Amino acid sequence: SEFSKNCNVFYGENGSGKTNILESISLFGKGKGLRNDHIKNMIKVSEKKFINTCEFLSFSQAYKIQVVAEKYQNRYIKKISFNEDVHKETLEYLNSLITFIIFLPDMERLFLTNPSYRRNFIDRFIFSKNKNYNTLINKYKKNVTERNKLLLKKFYDEVWLKKLEEDISFLGIEIYKLRSLQVEMLQKHLNFLNENNKLPFAINIKYLDKFYNSKIDIEFYKSSLETTRDVDKFTGGAKYGPHRSDIMCYVNQDFSADQLSTGQQKTIVLLLILAQCNYLVNECHLNPVILMDEICSHLDANNRSVLLKLSQEFDFQIFMTGTEKNF
Repeated sequence: SEFSKNCNVFYGENGSGKTNILESISLFGKGKGLRNDHIKNMIKVSEKKFINTCEFLSFSQAYKIQVVAEKYQNRYIKKISFNEDVHKETLEYLNSLITFIIFLPDMERLFLTNPSYRRNFIDRFIFSKNKNYNTLINKYKKNVTERNKLLLKKFYDEVWLKKLEEDISFLGIEIYKLRSLQVEMLQKHLNFLNENNKLPFAINIKYLDKFYNSKIDIEFYKSSLETTRDVDKFTGGAKYGPHRSDIMCYVNQDFSADQLSTGQQKTIVLLLILAQCNYLVNECHLNPVILMDEICSHLDANNRSVLLKLSQEFDFQIFMTGTEKNF
């Protein structure tokens, strides 16, 4: 079917398949899609695989993208082709053209849930610009897990442990820097939008981490990991690192976002998305595709205003779902 190049709205009862449409679209980009789910969970029970095909237009040039779920060594993987080409260079070009910004219903509780959810929220923004970011995160997690397994052994290779801690330090600092830069960019564009559009309230976003500062280096990080080996052995993970960070927003200098109403918290999330879009379009020259699932709830005047800005002020495609026709 033909979609509008601007705003597309799907409405229907819960369980009618609206989210499945958004998820199928999201799979044309790099990664596991809208819900970051396992590929095997996206295959219909009676089927052995799925095939999604779309026509993607960029700068008046049409491309054919196909996504297939295939079984490989007892697990399902996603295989993607771009104009029937599966070479790495071709897929990297595709990833440079297409990026998604996602809103899910549970993001309304972004400031009430645990810090890992807020880290993932920021990480999705970083990934929308930097498609290698997930690889960095996965390498970091793998090394922290490997270090913890080593510490639990009665006898371990000290040289190997130091090598792991060096890798963790290098990767950790990279993640810290990218997150810190992302927060700075969001603040810059929030300020810009506030000056030009008179947003409902001024927002200050802060990256919270007791260990990190801009002057941290690998040697200090390594020595910190070395001094916490005994603690980390019993608690698991690592006492220090970007997996301990948090992100919080404050309104008008005083109130943290978790003290606001659900509608106001949703406004902040939508404004962060708006700021990220402003950054991608005006600084990165990327036009993201916006996927917003079950956007109808808590749609006060402020939230409607932000949605209108997203749909009218930028030249990109939006897909929204809701339960009500009058939406």
